[in-house]
Amino acid sequence: MADPSLRVLIVDDTLVYRRILSEVVEALPDAVLVGTAPHGRLALSRLEQTPADLVLLDVAMPEMDGLETLREIRRAFPGTSVIMVSGTNLSSAEITLQCLEQGALDFVHKPEGASAADSREALLAMLRPLFRHVRTRVNLFRGSGLPASTPADLEPARPADAAPTLAPAPAPAPAPPPRPARLPPPPERIDIVAIGVSTGGPNALGEVIPRLPADFPVPVLLVQHMPPVFTASLAEHLDQRSRLRVREARDGEPVLPGTVLIAPGGRHMVVRRGPDPAGGPACAIVGINDQPPVNSCRPSVDVLFRSLASQYDGNLLAVVMTGMGSDGCEGVRAMKRRGCLCLTQTEASCVVYGMPLAVDEAHLSDERVPLERLAARIDYLVRKKRGG
Repeated sequence: MADPSLRVLIVDDTLVYRRILSEVVEALPDAVLVGTAPHGRLALSRLEQTPADLVLLDVAMPEMDGLETLREIRRAFPGTSVIMVSGTNLSSAEITLQCLEQGALDFVHKPEGASAADSREALLAMLRPLFRHVRTRVNLFRGSGLPASTPADLEPARPADAAPTLAPAPAPAPAPPPRPARLPPPPERIDIVAIGVSTGGPNALGEVIPRLPADFPVPVLLVQHMPPVFTASLAEHLDQRSRLRVREARDGEPVLPGTVLIAPGGRHMVVRRGPDPAGGPACAIVGINDQPPVNSCRPSVDVLFRSLASQYDGNLLAVVMTGMGSDGCEGVRAMKRRGCLCLTQTEASCVVYGMPLAVDEAHLSDERVPLERLAARIDYLVRKKRGG
């Protein structure tokens, strides 16, 4: 019978954080600490001697930093998952995003609690669901002779449940679950695209946002679960690669076509009607607030989606992508009551099929679309509904 314990290696150059992270691992059920290391070179040596399922890897270290160490782990130990442990400054955020692009599963930020106990509790809350996900994946493949790769590595991407894209049409897929009879039909026009995403999101967004054309005719608002500072870096990374303008949203700015606005880390984003800053008639503007977390998240996808349901009369395209939990599902339900269209990312192309699963199981998804076809499908539907 497979050993259910998740074997964890901690790599951090700070003795205090090695101790805190060790206490966190020991407090989590079905996890066992197999070692610690103060830098990347020693970590690689430890992995050769004692295999690990998961590495908690500090971003900033002497001798070998987190990015260089991650690359070596991915090359030499492809079955080992890596979660980055990052500081909260801009430099750490930049390196962390590079690590996510290089294959890190996710990241947690180092809490700035008043005591080691506060930091330990904060890290427990952040790491518990990630450990649960990695342990499930490892137990599925332990003993099979296969590395514990992500679902996207192991399953062929299923085609979308619907019609044409800019690429050649694939073979038809099974029909989606039937739409509940009480919901209105999809909208005849799409005036805004709303995206919700979490674990695996930076890489997934990198496959979608840069592929949207420069003349994309509607605004895009998105929530990526991230702490402060990181969303600004994410926006900058996407903006450099995209034909649309991408930036972190600011309170009071208008919602304009051809612009992608990302909810600031640690704050909710909503849309409301207000005066045009340029002096024109009332228009949709961004609101940023610090109200309590929803689904343990701030920013929350549900908060954004519900506000859009109240402002756009159903002329909405909702997109729910890779991520843990169910944030976004109730927001999609609110939008569906007004008549929105909803796409979910396919299980095979998700890092974590949690948020899309919640929407799929609630029969709120109109189409399930693989990541590599999502941008083309969004563009096609928006233009089709707008007569373009």
